Amino acid sequence: MERSLITRKRNQLFIHLFGFGSLAHLVLNYFVDFNASIIAPIFGMLAYSALFTLLYTKLPPSRLRFAILIALNIYILILQFESLSFITAIYFILPIVAASLYNDTRSLLALSLLTITEVIVLTVIFGRFQSNGSLEYIYVSMLMFFGLVMLLTILHSVYFSNYWRQLELRNASMEKALTSKEGYLDLFFQAAKDAIAVFDFEGRIIAINPAFVELYGWTAESCLGKIIPLYPPERAEEAERRAEKVRQGESFTLETEDIKHDGTRFPAQITLSPIFDSHGEVIATSVISRDISYRKETERMLLQTEKLKMAGEIAAGVAHEIRNPMTVISGFVQMMHNDPNHHYPNYTSLMQSELERINLIISEFLILAKPQASQKKQLDIGKVLDECIFLFGPEFVLHHISVKADVSGPFFAEGEEHHLKQVFINILKNAIEAMEHGGILEITAHHEGAQLKISFKDDGPGIPPQLAERVFEPFYTTKATGTGLGLLISQKIAQEHGGSLAIASSEEQGACVIVTLPLTSAP
Repeated sequence: MERSLITRKRNQLFIHLFGFGSLAHLVLNYFVDFNASIIAPIFGMLAYSALFTLLYTKLPPSRLRFAILIALNIYILILQFESLSFITAIYFILPIVAASLYNDTRSLLALSLLTITEVIVLTVIFGRFQSNGSLEYIYVSMLMFFGLVMLLTILHSVYFSNYWRQLELRNASMEKALTSKEGYLDLFFQAAKDAIAVFDFEGRIIAINPAFVELYGWTAESCLGKIIPLYPPERAEEAERRAEKVRQGESFTLETEDIKHDGTRFPAQITLSPIFDSHGEVIATSVISRDISYRKETERMLLQTEKLKMAGEIAAGVAHEIRNPMTVISGFVQMMHNDPNHHYPNYTSLMQSELERINLIISEFLILAKPQASQKKQLDIGKVLDECIFLFGPEFVLHHISVKADVSGPFFAEGEEHHLKQVFINILKNAIEAMEHGGILEITAHHEGAQLKISFKDDGPGIPPQLAERVFEPFYTTKATGTGLGLLISQKIAQEHGGSLAIASSEEQGACVIVTLPLTSAP
């Protein structure tokens, strides 16, 4: 039961008791000759009428309570001027008892101070407590006082006992429901697989779940009550705009990039939501986030598969349709170029060069067009790699490139020698082209469990972040004479051998191509 409703019920009880007491006091005048009080009961009846009217108006219960207590006090004060004995001063206790039954400390203190002041004034100025009435008057006054106190407390107890029982039952039911609800919510919060964090209106963390600790690396001791960065610095302004909109009641679900406690970045799907109080005001905000790195990688692989499929379909149609006419054109161009009376040898030489490039593209297409005949055998990958490095020896010298190779093995794997050589040759060609003004090429090979990891680290300009994600796209190249198929074909060959090819690059710090292949036992 709400406090205002309880106060209203008490107001109703005390108003009726006030009216009953005033009426009883008035009737007592006709049965007791020495009772001289007339003004006080008449005031009480008038005050009862006014209070009863206010009971059914829109006056707040707290203000009506104040009016009732003041009316009681005035009634007792008037009675002191009409009484025949100072014994009636004990009636000043009645408003104080009523105030205590309201459970309102402020009213109790105010009435106590008022009563003390009134008693001092009545004693010092008016001398009301110097005369003594008859013994019969004192007996009747005492009897009436104790009767009123008992009536007030008994009726209050009876009147409210039913409400208290209902209140206890309701509170017990609400407490049980609340405990159950909070228990389920806490279980959900603690067991949720998604990271959940709750922020106050100032952006400080006030609650996190175990999944948040696991994903972001922040413990409860290190982040509760603090403002922590969950996003990269360059996204701070964008994140603050979203947070402000959430504090205004909006919700968001989006994919972004978040940052862990150790600085690691990861793609995240986050849901930002406001938390409202019972009045509909935003008092906090929540963030539910999940790491979608696996999904992003799956999407990337599916996209790559589609690209390979597309390139293969193109290759299947292009290789057979173009090679025959290209052979005829190449023959005539070669014949024209060898004619001593030919006046444009430079043009025919350029045409022949471009025809050879087209033929190279078609040859690379054929690798994508269909699976190659499997002729895998046990190979020493270190030996294959040494042969490729030796093949490019003159190129390294010509371009002032120093090679630091640590590929001491042996490293045995099952594979197709020519295809693996094509992978290494493509990577070495890219490294030479990246280091136009010389540099150092570091080549290392080592075991990682059952895998062989081969790294090619160059001193070139590296790959800008915005381009790094596109290096495996078919026909995408930044070279004037490139086909945009070398890395794509190399990756496909590595995957056909049960391995992978990846690139780690940062702008102005060179590129590192990593080839991973499964190892086998020595033959």
